[in-house]
This record gives sequence, structure tokens and C-alpha cells, in this order.
Amino acid sequence: MLWYKVAYQLTLHDISLIVGPNRTEKTKFLYEQYQGQPFVLDVSKAKIAYCGGDTRITDEEWTEMSERDCPFIGVDDAHLLTPPDLLKLVDMAMETKKRLYMTCNETFVAQLPELLSHVKMRRRSLVKLERLTDTDVCAWTLADV
Repeated sequence: MLWYKVAYQLTLHDISLIVGPNRTEKTKFLYEQYQGQPFVLDVSKAKIAYCGGDTRITDEEWTEMSERDCPFIGVDDAHLLTPPDLLKLVDMAMETKKRLYMTCNETFVAQLPELLSHVKMRRRSLVKLERLTDTDVCAWTLADV
């Protein structure tokens, strides 16, 4: 697994996008960040999305996210979320003083301009960690404070 090469970037930024195609161990990398804490993804909508369901984050999920004792919010398959939910995740991370870690695939590029604008407006930093090949993982700072 190559993700460990850029793991230090998670501590440098408020928000991390972990990008790569399916089966690139993005979720496993996210799991490793729990370091002994119970592994709970705050948001994971893949099963619902692939069945044609509603991928909006529910009120119950928002409440659980805000109350969970963990230094970050973990989101799997962020490319499946609605744009308003993505922006609200940034706000929630800021309000709860948590980092925001989101895995996604390359289709996330459609949501990136709106997300970047919101992140910059909130004066947060954002890094994109991406697996480019079987041997290359890179990090790009997309927004900095």
C-alpha cells in the first residue's frame, strides 16, 4: 500500500481528499487513521447509491457525527454526496474542530470548484492525496490558510 507515503499530509491540513480508482485501498488507509479507536465511517453511501437510493446525509447521521468522540470525520465515497452535504461537512468539521477525511474517485472533479470556494471562504486548508499509478502517490495543496 502506497498511501503511507503521504499520511503526514493528514496532519497538515483541515480537509483531505483521498482520491483514486476503486480497489486502491483508500478505505483501508482511512481505517488506519483510527489508531485503536473503534472504526466507524461517519458517512458511507455506496450501497444506497448503487441501489438508486437517496444519498443525502440524514439528520440522525449529522447528530451522530457531531457527537462522536473522534478527532476527524470519516467520509467514504464522497463523490456520491450532494453538493449541499459536502459544504455542510466542511462547516461541521470547522464547528466541531475536527479534521475532515474524504475518500472519493476521479468523478469528484465536478464538485471540486464549489467545494474549493467554500473551503477558502471558511479559511480552511485542503489537500488532495491521489494514487496516480501502482507506484506513485502524490499530494497537492488545493487551499491553504
